[in-house]
Amino acid sequence: MLEAELLTFVKMLVKDISSLPEYDMRIMLLGRRLAGLEPEQAALVLHAFYDKTVEHLLEFRKAKALMADPKDLRVFIGEEKSKLIYLASLELGLHKVSRFFTDLPPHKKGLGGYDTEEDAKMELITLGERRAISKGWIKDKLDRLLSDPDPIVIANILSNPRITEKEIVKIASKRPNFPTIMKLISTHKRWGTRYAVKKALVQNPYTPPRISLGLLEFLFSQDLKEVIQDGSLHPQVRQAAKEKLEEKKTN
Repeated sequence: MLEAELLTFVKMLVKDISSLPEYDMRIMLLGRRLAGLEPEQAALVLHAFYDKTVEHLLEFRKAKALMADPKDLRVFIGEEKSKLIYLASLELGLHKVSRFFTDLPPHKKGLGGYDTEEDAKMELITLGERRAISKGWIKDKLDRLLSDPDPIVIANILSNPRITEKEIVKIASKRPNFPTIMKLISTHKRWGTRYAVKKALVQNPYTPPRISLGLLEFLFSQDLKEVIQDGSLHPQVRQAAKEKLEEKKTN
């Protein structure tokens, strides 16, 4: 695929992705399109998502948001093809793409749960009741569920109209936390696009590095500096933040 053909392909792909309303539909389309390419071509297409000359365009930002967590994408690409794209990205020196396919555990692990004794009383309530409350309108009870370890409870809270960005940032900042919950936040169609939420996820050492690596592409220079200096974060995340900051300086 020639450079001009690659650019045309990427622009059409990004346009098609942007036209779809749901995350699942976008990730399926991207995965199937990449699966139909040669590994080297697929690696170059993914690398084009990070082109700093187009990163201000809304369509490209939507496409790049799919890079927050590759697990879903790999399902549609296929494990074998994903490995070949990873190897191709290494040969081509496309570090951002190779990191995308690198499985890194969270820099810190621990059991999440309720922070205060008062909130911990919610665990005395059955899981079914907590899930029902998480769909309700009583703000005080919703606030006490922000540290709930159940992904369905958190998913309900994320979609509850009574919840504001302040509460979502609190969930994303919570330490320790569960990878499944961090993924729910990062891929949520409403909250996953908020800058404060992205920043909180990247700066949390309990966030899977794959998610952090995708989201730090959206951070401002000052916040990238904070990531670089934060010794609690995964070394790969800090290195990627350093490279992104240097890239911004040369732009």
